[in-house]
Amino acid sequence: MKAITANPETIREVFSKKYIIPDFQRPYSWDGDPCEKLWEDIIDFYERKETKEDKYFLGNIVINPAADHAREAWEVVDGQQRLTTLLLLIKALHSRAGTVKALEECLRIKDPLTSELTDELRVSSYVISEDREMLHTIILGGTELPASRLADNYRLFGEKIDGWWKDQNQTAEALNSLILTLLDSVVLLPIHCGSEDDALTIFETINNRGMSLSDADIFKAKLYHNIPKAEQAAFIEDWNNLEDHDWLFRVLMHVLRAKADDAGKEIGLRAYFTARKGTLGDHAGIMRSLKTIHMINTAWYGGDEINALWRIMETYPNYYWYFPLFVFLHKYGKFDEKTETFSLPEERTAAFLELQDATVRYFFIKGLVYNAVNAVKDTVYRVCADIEQGRDYLASYEANVTQSDRAALGGILQEDLRRRYQRGVVLLSAYLNPGQDRKAFSAFLDGKYDIEHILPKKWNNYDGWTDALWGEQLNSLGNLIPLGRALNIAAKNEFFDRKKQEYAQSKVQDALDLLNLSGWTPAAVEEKQREKIQRLLRYFQAEA
Repeated sequence: MKAITANPETIREVFSKKYIIPDFQRPYSWDGDPCEKLWEDIIDFYERKETKEDKYFLGNIVINPAADHAREAWEVVDGQQRLTTLLLLIKALHSRAGTVKALEECLRIKDPLTSELTDELRVSSYVISEDREMLHTIILGGTELPASRLADNYRLFGEKIDGWWKDQNQTAEALNSLILTLLDSVVLLPIHCGSEDDALTIFETINNRGMSLSDADIFKAKLYHNIPKAEQAAFIEDWNNLEDHDWLFRVLMHVLRAKADDAGKEIGLRAYFTARKGTLGDHAGIMRSLKTIHMINTAWYGGDEINALWRIMETYPNYYWYFPLFVFLHKYGKFDEKTETFSLPEERTAAFLELQDATVRYFFIKGLVYNAVNAVKDTVYRVCADIEQGRDYLASYEANVTQSDRAALGGILQEDLRRRYQRGVVLLSAYLNPGQDRKAFSAFLDGKYDIEHILPKKWNNYDGWTDALWGEQLNSLGNLIPLGRALNIAAKNEFFDRKKQEYAQSKVQDALDLLNLSGWTPAAVEEKQREKIQRLLRYFQAEA
């Protein structure tokens, strides 16, 4: 890391320099609330300031030297909202103060030869949006200002100044005094960093307000610069149609790692793509992969069994199970850019379902036995690479499940299921019910549902239950079934015979199997417990 310096500067000093808002930043986002707060804070300071030495600290900005610029300029990594808003406030004051040269010099750059003010602004936005054009229109005196946050905030400051100045009897002395206070007594702390990477590191360390800059914001800008100008508008449209960009890049990283046969320790997104500079140069390939992953995530339905297992795994308390499945689908699936549809060839469907079953088994075994994310990572990286390289990926799963792992499952499944795997285990057990219609269960999982406690959470003295037995069995697998939300609400804490009226309307076979029982006794719970555990142990290939 290069040398970093930080010295307080007045607004006059801050706006004697040129600032670039880089294209990886988000568009200007402040609404009226922070602008009103800024105005009120400055006015409050102005009214209580006693001497010229009194200062009002407005916060810090993080900047680094801007490369490839005609004159010295600073790239703003943190502080673009504050700097842009201050520019609007200065312009609003200038529009009322007339010929105050000091304000003009805060708005526009001087020609180095003639010292005349140019049309180049002190703050120039290169964000991929309309911000730059709108800012120019406001600062250079445009009269037609279409609706935008920048224009709205500029008008707000004008209204605030007009109201305050009216209270001051519209004297030039009061307005000039306020201007001098803003220019010479309000200070910022510019943190000067030697490089963009240093500035991003500092920003992430000190920033604890607002929305932090995402990795995808930076990747977007780098991709944009690699695209021919004629294709940039289409790129922005495609990008805006995607959701959760950071997650898409996370999945893509694992796809690319698998292609490179890299099963080593995972590194951060930014570090990964920064270290492979050529990767983002393939903008067409990157965007195709991102759209493929997005389509799988949001619109692909691979069949009732695939959908049901996918929904069950979405209850899992970590997301590493996604990566082997996405690597397989990315490798063998077909994304049609014209129709924007994704499909998996029929000849690959059975292999994918086999991989999915192996993934479910592996993750639930490791989760139930070890209850730690680190227990699965290394195997996931190896399986991803094996899939991409055409090796036996199922063997990699199998090699990392021991006989002692499987032997421990029976006892664990007998325990109270209040752990974070409860929902997934209950759903998986219901899915494995031999009488369960898979199509109906898949549709059930696409809706709203809860985990129903057959023996109510509020104990009642009936069917042979004691307080002690109730406490032991309440959260046992035998006492739990998935139930649609509306039916679960209706069942509430009713007696078993009344609950059966709701169970009869369910599409879940575990609920329907209860209808032939005359009561929900301790013996009935124990029988269901044995039945469900045996189902799971057979699936986990760990029969007692």
